[in-house]
This record gives sequence, structure tokens and C-alpha cells, in this order.
Amino acid sequence: MANAHEIIQRMREIQAAREAAFEPLAEILGQRQELQRQLALLDEPYGKAYADAEAAGWTSEELTAIGCEEPEKRPKGRPRRRAAARKTGTEAPSSGPSTAPSAATLPAQEGAGADEAATTAAASS
Repeated sequence: MANAHEIIQRMREIQAAREAAFEPLAEILGQRQELQRQLALLDEPYGKAYADAEAAGWTSEELTAIGCEEPEKRPKGRPRRRAAARKTGTEAPSSGPSTAPSAATLPAQEGAGADEAATTAAASS
């Protein structure tokens, strides 16, 4: 049976092997964090450059096709081109069914109740 000194020595050997295995991970982790910090610093200028390219006529589909990823952060005060087109109504109207409410769903105007009742009574006679 091993004495306390041998057990502690074995524990230290195991711990040293674990620490040695962790050292490359710690080094890579530090490098990774630095690269992520540098990438975060590029988010804003990349978003501005992407928005400038769109303003110059490039579509997001074209930019994606040539390898540009859509930025996570866009410059403030510069809406996306598609959203601006929707708000100004420059997109072509859809050819689908009309979404306008029918006359049956429209509320009656003030004073129209008496006229409607008379028209309905005349039509049913």
C-alpha cells in the first residue's frame, strides 16, 4: 500500500500533465479573444462601406453573390434600401387579391342609419 507521500506525488504528476495540456488552449484562447476584439472594431466601418455600396447601386443579393456578408450592424440613420422603397411606395403593386375592406365591414357613417333603413325597407317591399 502506498504511503501519503507517494499519493501526493502521483497527484502532482497528474496535475502537471493536466496543466501542460491546458497551456496550448490558454494561448489559443488569448489569441482568439484578440482577434474577436479586432473583428468587432471592424463591424462599424464594414457596415458603412456596405451601405455605401448599396447606395451606389449594388443590391444585397449581388453583394452576397460576390462574397460580401450582410453586416450585423448598419450605420444609424441609414435605412436599408428595400425598407425605404416600401415606405415611399415605389414598389410595384401586387397582382394578388385586394386587401381593401368590403362595404359590409365598413362602419356606418353618422346619420346614415335612417337613410339605410329606409333604403332597405324600400328594397324589400
